[in-house]
Amino acid sequence: MGAMTRLDAINQMLLYAGEMVVSDLEGDSGIDTSIAEFLLDSKTQDYQQRGLAENQMVVQTTPDVNGRIKIRTDALDVSMLNPPAAVTEPQVGLACRIVTRGGYLYNLTDDTDVFAYGDGEKYNLSYIIEMAWDDMSTPIQKAVTMQAAREYQMMSNGDAGTDQYLAQLEQKYTAKAKGEDAKDKAYSILYNGTTPVIKMLYGRNQYFTPDAFRRGSIDPTD
Repeated sequence: MGAMTRLDAINQMLLYAGEMVVSDLEGDSGIDTSIAEFLLDSKTQDYQQRGLAENQMVVQTTPDVNGRIKIRTDALDVSMLNPPAAVTEPQVGLACRIVTRGGYLYNLTDDTDVFAYGDGEKYNLSYIIEMAWDDMSTPIQKAVTMQAAREYQMMSNGDAGTDQYLAQLEQKYTAKAKGEDAKDKAYSILYNGTTPVIKMLYGRNQYFTPDAFRRGSIDPTD
């Protein structure tokens, strides 16, 4: 949960544009505030679509009685990790290309939304889901606010000096947000990726493995 409220974010946007802050976001708070809210929501969605530690999940699902797979209503993006093999020429046997159509997954390769090729068939879906503002971490909230503030200031005032200042703040908070996200995802240059560095350094197929003669394999990824 982030410590920055949505009102705080809007007021920062207004303040950097040289406008008066507001006490709440309820009712008719002015057209400037409405524009700021719209930009903040837009930048929030853009940032979340990148995929954060807090909004990425993999679920296993089975088609409904009609063989269709319904997408979550809070999904910003979804992809199938184990697509079925194509049954139509000329791509028979190749992995199907899965897209979205009308709230359901669609097999574009076979031109169908029916996935019931076998009884009890299970599919793994990778989701990026939409998060509420309060559910984002504070560094991410600040990064989004700076991006929105910079765009709002350019739309309302277009002051080059202020834009340069906001650009520096944006870089600062974006770096902090990426660091926070990387920490939450527990990324490691040694262990993450299709070919972890540690495997490259200590794999069984390396020519230089002196300790292997004394203790056998020194592959720490086993």
